[in-house]
Amino acid sequence: MSQRLRRTLLATPVLVMGALLGVTACSSLLMPKTLHVDQSAIQAATNRKWESIAKTLKENGIIASNPVIVLMPNQQRVGAKFSAKIASEMLGMTFLSGDIQMSGVPVYSPEQQAVVLKEFAVDSFDVNNMPAFVDGAARRVAQTWVGKKIGFDIPIYKLTNEQLTAWGEKWTLQKIQIEPTSMSVTLQPQSK
Repeated sequence: MSQRLRRTLLATPVLVMGALLGVTACSSLLMPKTLHVDQSAIQAATNRKWESIAKTLKENGIIASNPVIVLMPNQQRVGAKFSAKIASEMLGMTFLSGDIQMSGVPVYSPEQQAVVLKEFAVDSFDVNNMPAFVDGAARRVAQTWVGKKIGFDIPIYKLTNEQLTAWGEKWTLQKIQIEPTSMSVTLQPQSK
């Protein structure tokens, strides 16, 4: 066997393997990708935007401070615990104040290019200077108020242009999953 034929026969498997690896690499570039956003990143984003969020809440009758993000994987919701004072004519009071936890369902808003919270609920409301049995009634009052007043989305994670465009492809959000310590955002190429 000639030297040239021997080199050709030895090079063929290498070339085939290289081509297979290239095809595999290219196809894996267009597979869905998942970003993991930990709770501290959501907390930091909330802290940066809190002044604006608190202003909007205040315009809608809630004076709020000291937010702490709460991930709720069993309900697939993201919540925030904070100190609040809610204007209420119910229960014969001007204000209900205490520690409240509100949560919303995370969804993607293409207009804001962000994961936002919708469908707000009041999970708990521990009213100051009131017996514990009043907390349930106060929570219902707060929930009624929230249902009427909160008609805005709160962004909790903004996706960058780099995350939404890669290898010449535009990517779209496929799924949001709330986990015990993070939020997973799965993106896929639009062409899929």
